[in-house]
Amino acid sequence: MDRSIVEGWGPVFVVGCPRSGTTLLRDLLRSHPLLTLPGETQLIPDFYRAYGDPQTADEAERLARRILGTFWVGRWHLPLEAANFRDCRSFRAVMERLYEAWARVEGKPLWGDKTPHYVVHMPLIARLFPEARFVHIYRDGRDVALSWLKAGFEPRNLYAAMKQWASMVAKGMRDGRKLGSERYLEVRYETLLSETEPTMKRVCEFLKLPWDEAVLRPNRMRRGVAELGPNVSTKPRVARTNTCKWKAGMSRRELAVAESVAGEMLARLGYETNGLARPIPPWRELAWRMHNTAGWAFHKFREKRWGKRHMIEAKLRARFYPRVRL
Repeated sequence: MDRSIVEGWGPVFVVGCPRSGTTLLRDLLRSHPLLTLPGETQLIPDFYRAYGDPQTADEAERLARRILGTFWVGRWHLPLEAANFRDCRSFRAVMERLYEAWARVEGKPLWGDKTPHYVVHMPLIARLFPEARFVHIYRDGRDVALSWLKAGFEPRNLYAAMKQWASMVAKGMRDGRKLGSERYLEVRYETLLSETEPTMKRVCEFLKLPWDEAVLRPNRMRRGVAELGPNVSTKPRVARTNTCKWKAGMSRRELAVAESVAGEMLARLGYETNGLARPIPPWRELAWRMHNTAGWAFHKFREKRWGKRHMIEAKLRARFYPRVRL
């Protein structure tokens, strides 16, 4: 192995609106013999804003204990204890120790992260990890909405799904392009499916990874709890026809809502539209927003993982008592 690859490596963050293909891209990159990406972390922005850089060994151990106690990192089952972090004096060092531990278990020298929501936190993550590169994958918002609503988390209606999709894609592109072409790359989901090899060659070149045909087949992680070590996929091929689901999955009325909310972004990204966009009455927008908020709150109340104390604590501290002001 060329040691210069490891020495000059900056971690990759795969980002994008949820249900846009981030998992597929993560699984393809996981197939590379040098690179591994664990399950989602979800915690970087909130925990950094809430706790900042540890100043003492006790602070470092306390921060590590809270991170290891989250639902997301807990699924990694790392052979680490909070005391292993006592020498860390930066939030970045704590996170790097986590990722490096995962990489050692997987037997690979390079690591990255796939957490879709980091698409709206790239400026912060870019400052925390100055060598990091970002791959932003985007997909037709109507297919995103169908998949998002079927998954049953976050947006609770079509209006909210299209609104969030357009907002996240726009912010990701705006912030990412400011980082420059050396640190930011955009990938179209539909192109990844139809032209997998040239797309993955472009991604590997961007990441400065030597080309390996292994990245043409996804190395999936098991659904639910992520187990250590590589999990060979039972469906190792890319599903090339997983596009344009909205044509059969949406009624004309739903298509009108989708285009009225996000038609401009769909057209900007080159997706076909049907000219159904219409002004939405303010009272209807208000009703959709209230429905979405109520449904989201009820879902989080019932969701078992929402009961993880450390994640809630960090979110509250970051919102009301931020230690780090950006």
